[in-house]
Amino acid sequence: MVKNGKTLYLHIGTPKTATTAIQFFCRDNQETLNSHGYIYPIFEWKYPNVLRTRNAHFLVGDTYLTQQERNPEEEAKIFQEAFRQIYEAFEQYDNVILSDESMWNHGFRIGGWDRIKEELDKNIFTVKVIVYLRRQDEFTYSWWNQVVKEGMKKTSVITWKEMLEKLPVVQLDYYEILEKIAAVVGKENITVRRFDRNSFVGQAIQADFADAIGLDISEGYQIESKVENVSLTKSSNEIKRLLNCLPGLDKKTNDLFREYLSEISMNPRDDRRYSMLSRQELREFMAKYEEGNRRIAEEYLKGEDKLFDDSYQVEETWTSGNPLMVEDTVTFFGMLTLSLLKKNEELERQISTLRYKLNHPFQTVGNRIKNSRKKVQ
Repeated sequence: MVKNGKTLYLHIGTPKTATTAIQFFCRDNQETLNSHGYIYPIFEWKYPNVLRTRNAHFLVGDTYLTQQERNPEEEAKIFQEAFRQIYEAFEQYDNVILSDESMWNHGFRIGGWDRIKEELDKNIFTVKVIVYLRRQDEFTYSWWNQVVKEGMKKTSVITWKEMLEKLPVVQLDYYEILEKIAAVVGKENITVRRFDRNSFVGQAIQADFADAIGLDISEGYQIESKVENVSLTKSSNEIKRLLNCLPGLDKKTNDLFREYLSEISMNPRDDRRYSMLSRQELREFMAKYEEGNRRIAEEYLKGEDKLFDDSYQVEETWTSGNPLMVEDTVTFFGMLTLSLLKKNEELERQISTLRYKLNHPFQTVGNRIKNSRKKVQ
């Protein structure tokens, strides 16, 4: 039963399931949402490297006195202020929408769900959780691809094999996590959606999310923000992983490498022909989650037989000897060389101009006086 008719919709990802597109959609359609009794609050505080559109981040966002020491007092203060504003919003709207993908991997570790339970115990609103699930092998690869692409982290240098062995942070036992969440909000208040474009309502993640919270996207909503997060091709990803190992790598150089490799990946060519897993490896990897996935389909998807299509849809397994690896490597270093040559030409031009001014000081001063007079006129 909905308490006082108030509902807090909490979208928790999972990561790598177009969460940014959903968050931008909610932000861009604030007025239309308001007219239907919904609000997507944007709070004033800012976490490092976290967009404000991730408005549920206060549930898991660590604040620190130093790099090593968390500041629990500040975290509690932000949490209390967030819910003060949420309760204020409930005075005008029946539905509040929050979203942050970190709740999936970190919600229990950091205490986000404990905080939610404390508020639920006040019997002011009902929480309805919305989660998108992606087939575990696809999720793992997408996560690894993003970590390598971003660079500048300890995990940015791990190989695919190491990723499969260590699975840092990633929560792949979907059923186990859902059951823990159900213990907080109730299984009936969890909506599970497949992250599969073929199954989206309206063939778009924004329309599907709107449907999940009881809205029809055809009623005046706009999808205006272009959200691009280009995944690197498998070859470009391996090039970036190797570059991440360079001892002198800094942020500026890392950003340059990522920019060029992302540009190469805009034309993926035959990349989809390949998988990081062989057919047998995929079977063994997915076997670990088969029972949990079956129970999710049965208990959260109205008794369906399968959570995911488990067919092997590629032609062969990717290796570093792949012919596309050579092409991407040559293209990358060609782009880098051209960029350096252009920058060198620009520096030479600037030096030549500066040398001329030094050799002709009176003319330089005269030109400056003329230019200043023109500005005055």
